[in-house]
Amino acid sequence: MIKKIIYVLLSLALLTGLMLLLGFTANSYMQTPVHHMEIQVSSRSGNHFIGPEHIRSLVIEHFDTLEGRHLQPELLRNLHGIIHNIAQVDHARVYRTINGELKVDITLRDPMIRIINQNNQSFYLDTQGNMFPLATGHTARVMLATGRIAAAYSPGGNIFLTEAEDGDQDHKVLHGLFKLARYIHEDVFWNAFIDHIVVLPNGKFELMPKNGVHIIQFGDATDVEAKFDKLRAFYVNGLSKLGWYYYNRINVEFNQQIICSK
Repeated sequence: MIKKIIYVLLSLALLTGLMLLLGFTANSYMQTPVHHMEIQVSSRSGNHFIGPEHIRSLVIEHFDTLEGRHLQPELLRNLHGIIHNIAQVDHARVYRTINGELKVDITLRDPMIRIINQNNQSFYLDTQGNMFPLATGHTARVMLATGRIAAAYSPGGNIFLTEAEDGDQDHKVLHGLFKLARYIHEDVFWNAFIDHIVVLPNGKFELMPKNGVHIIQFGDATDVEAKFDKLRAFYVNGLSKLGWYYYNRINVEFNQQIICSK
């Protein structure tokens, strides 16, 4: 019985000591001023819309300087919110180390397609349907979409979060464009081959290859995979013998057939 009491008392003493030590460490951690800010900006696609110097300027604009200051959790949260609200930022981590370094790790959005709408307004869409604006000094080399596109850029907008009224043709066209662009983007061959999507007044799509050899009349965004499989087979079994410049237009809109014209 005495051994059990001694064991419990020792356990309580160790626990109390550990809590005091953690409390002292946390207090010391919060009281250590920032002596250096390290900013890392990464892009999975290699599109560097913004760099560390942009983030550092933003920090100075809002906080004057953080080096030499004691950073409380609220200030870190404010800094994270400011950085995460940059349109080109996908996600960000803002934290400080125990030795007084402030770390800012940023991953940028990956543009999938650049849209120029019917009002000549231009913006990007990423693979999640997020809109974000062009950046000064850097243009992403991605597919271009032009033509009868009514959608306008909305800061922080996502095409899947935009509610549409019944029969909203413009909304359907934008979703069809996204579906078509994502399929092309995710296929190595088509992503290297297709350069431009044109939205026609009737909401259907035409595709422009990078080599400009012909126009692909695609129709709407239904049966996307089947249409591309049909087109790939035609390239392998037909145009490989006739030559890329034999036809001016290739129509894959209709089921189980391809219509070509010179």
